[in-house]
Amino acid sequence: MANTLLEQRRAQMFPKLTSAQLTRLERQGTRIQTRAGEILVDVGAPPRGVFVVAAGSVEALAPPSAAQAASGYELLYLLSPGDFTGEMSTLRGTPALVRVRVREAGTVLLIDAEQLRRIVQNDAELSELFMRAFILRRMGVIESGHSEVLLLGSDHSADTLRLREFLTRNARPYVNIDIEHDADAQALLERFHVRSEDIPVVICRGGELLKNPSNGDVAECLGLNAPPADDRVHDLLIIGAGPAGLAAAVYASSEGLDVRIVETFAPGGQAGTSSRIENYLGFPTGISGAALAGRALSQALKFGAQLSVAWHAVALHCDHWPYSVDLADGRSMRSRAILIASGAQYRTLDIANLSRLLGRGIYYAATHLEAKLCTGEDVVVVGGGNSAGQAAVFLPDPVVTCTCWSAPTGWPRACRNTSFAASKRHRTSACIRARSSRRSTARIDWSVSRGRPAVGNSKCPISGTYS
Repeated sequence: MANTLLEQRRAQMFPKLTSAQLTRLERQGTRIQTRAGEILVDVGAPPRGVFVVAAGSVEALAPPSAAQAASGYELLYLLSPGDFTGEMSTLRGTPALVRVRVREAGTVLLIDAEQLRRIVQNDAELSELFMRAFILRRMGVIESGHSEVLLLGSDHSADTLRLREFLTRNARPYVNIDIEHDADAQALLERFHVRSEDIPVVICRGGELLKNPSNGDVAECLGLNAPPADDRVHDLLIIGAGPAGLAAAVYASSEGLDVRIVETFAPGGQAGTSSRIENYLGFPTGISGAALAGRALSQALKFGAQLSVAWHAVALHCDHWPYSVDLADGRSMRSRAILIASGAQYRTLDIANLSRLLGRGIYYAATHLEAKLCTGEDVVVVGGGNSAGQAAVFLPDPVVTCTCWSAPTGWPRACRNTSFAASKRHRTSACIRARSSRRSTARIDWSVSRGRPAVGNSKCPISGTYS
């Protein structure tokens, strides 16, 4: 399987354990005799832990692609003595993404989940080796393009974009099919007995079909969250998995506290959608919001914190202790302490038909998902803050051809220079009005003012607006 990440970072994705490291692991694991063809871990099965190959060989197999009916399991990597299995789902306690099968009979050392967590918390050398390998392997599985999960949707569907973003930001591999542009779309619609008006549709492992599902339905179907213990009392319950919530989870769990994070969408919060963060402590060359969220989550999981996505906290009860939080699905969670880090909401444009166009031409983030929807088209970036500057820099040059700015004089100099260099036009203020076609944004009109009544009007045919 062609995989650029594997070719470039093979030694870090699949490092060989030294004899001294194997000796340390031997004391914390259980030896198991294997036979050829035996499946140690299957796709969708709960993780058993990490298998260290002592003798024989073991295959890591990518699942059949959901978009190809005749496809089979494909070899990702052949593990030989000194290699080990596992990726981030092993640490998180969620279903496996690959099949692990014995090729040559031999012996493996099973390190269960509890022992694995002790190792990554207390053995600095093995911790670095395991954590880096787990993170890179998840990235490699995503890059491989193989997944048993299929999303059938349309670029003109706001719910399709929502599901794409939900799966992408939660680092869940999936196969994306646009029914209007992909050649295989019609055959897939017929194969799964789906009508075009049913989209978006998610086909989970085992062929379970979800029509325009909620994020919670998708999370439950794919097992994105480790099963909760309903009678458990946590030490700390954190509402929100943005940078503040993740930081609190790292600090609390590293002190041995039992921490649960509840997040409505995906780790990283609003910061997770940023194409580049230049002013975050510890990253002098900058870092993307997705990378920052991924690193923070990995660190929290390392110390035993648990994350539950697509969970909505709706009520807080502080009249008794332990405190409790009610969730939208009717469940309740108890904790000795509760930290609310619910983050910020975007300030929306004052446009009469805004709700109908959100996700169908008007976007409040400029990630690669939104950029793909507008490739080769004209777009407008509205705003005068850091996000507007980042969007103008991030979007490909063929896309950004018509840009509106508001009140830039208060910006820091570095931000002004970056934003002005990226823009084609500069406005000191703009009054926006969107014109829509039947399915998406078709044109945007604005009037320009400089502290007095409008001095001019402009029109721009566009396919996307970023605010």
